[in-house]
Amino acid sequence: MGRSKGGSGAKNGRDSNPKHLGVKVYGGQAVTAGSIIIKQRGTKIFPGNNVKKAGDDSLFATADGVVLFHERMNRKFASVVTAEEAAKAAAPKAEKPAKKAAAPKAEKAEKPAAAKKTAAKKAAEPKAE
Repeated sequence: MGRSKGGSGAKNGRDSNPKHLGVKVYGGQAVTAGSIIIKQRGTKIFPGNNVKKAGDDSLFATADGVVLFHERMNRKFASVVTAEEAAKAAAPKAEKPAKKAAAPKAEKAEKPAAAKKTAAKKAAEPKAE
């Protein structure tokens, strides 16, 4: 005999509501300050520049800009690049004046290749006593 005698089959049918986790804004997309970038449990992706972590581990933007995902030291990061930062990166940097070229040093005189080979052969041969 089973544990329960007949009755309804109402033991099944329970499920939790969906949590809607995941990436909400992808790389290259524009965001405004306060926009949620990722909903996550734990820090699978860490906050980078202009991004903070909320109490439920969500990542949100702290400045207007474009989302950038990158990896550093085997960790994934989400950053927001502002228009000013993008302009700085695109601007050519001022070049430093080139140093004077040092005079080439005189190379040591080497033995001819044939002399090297014979010296190597002599060293490899066992001495007869």
